[in-house]
Amino acid sequence: MRILISVDAEGLQGITFGTQVLPGMPDYYLARETMAQSVNSVGRGIRSSGVAEKVTVVDSHDGSRNILAESLDPGISLITGGPKPLSMVEGARKTDKMFLLGYHPRAGTEAGVLDHTYSTNVHRLRINGEEMGEIGLSASVAGHFGVPVTLLAGDRAAVGEGEKIINDAEFVVLKDGISRYSAETSVPVDAESMLEKSALKGARRKGTPFVIDGSVEVSLEFQNTGMADNCMMLPGTVRKDGYTVQAEAKDIVEAYRIFRVLVSLSSFDHGGY
Repeated sequence: MRILISVDAEGLQGITFGTQVLPGMPDYYLARETMAQSVNSVGRGIRSSGVAEKVTVVDSHDGSRNILAESLDPGISLITGGPKPLSMVEGARKTDKMFLLGYHPRAGTEAGVLDHTYSTNVHRLRINGEEMGEIGLSASVAGHFGVPVTLLAGDRAAVGEGEKIINDAEFVVLKDGISRYSAETSVPVDAESMLEKSALKGARRKGTPFVIDGSVEVSLEFQNTGMADNCMMLPGTVRKDGYTVQAEAKDIVEAYRIFRVLVSLSSFDHGGY
């Protein structure tokens, strides 16, 4: 059996502020170290389960160049860099189960630590009319390939979000959000112990894929009208209001790609205004 670990940074223990997760910022080393240590803890749990013959981690934070290969334990392969066709879940086509590690809640979540949806440009994402964040996107793209999520670890708000769509999985609360930039957090030794124990159980769970069948409507509301203006360069995109653009996709994988293109278009240079 093969297990894919998709690891983000904002939902991990001890992380509460932008300087900890953005490359080039003074505290960025904390995210890099915490990502690697958490992956190693999960890897130990998977190995203890005795059910996995291959463990792969996909670096799913920022530019996907955060984890140093030399910081990982032997036996874990690393997917790093980008762009990647499936972004945060690259490798889902070639795995049997997926873990979501260090995930955060979607944009607009009260007491959600560093809440956002893929980009801080995004105010709200709807898939077929339902609000969704990175947890739903990752789980649904994996589900398209018949891959279930059997472990989700993040802050309490992220876990609550995931519990609504993910069945037969282990859920690990690494911190309790107080506000967007504060939390009561587990210390590393405790968090790593929880992750190791939960990974063992998650590896043994059967899981149920989260599947979105058929065509998909992507509705994306941005933080300002200029971002939406620029997204209208993509053929097939419809303007719904000043902030919101909409597009149709044949399935969730195509919808994920369209979403990422729209986010990229929204990130044009607007002079800081």
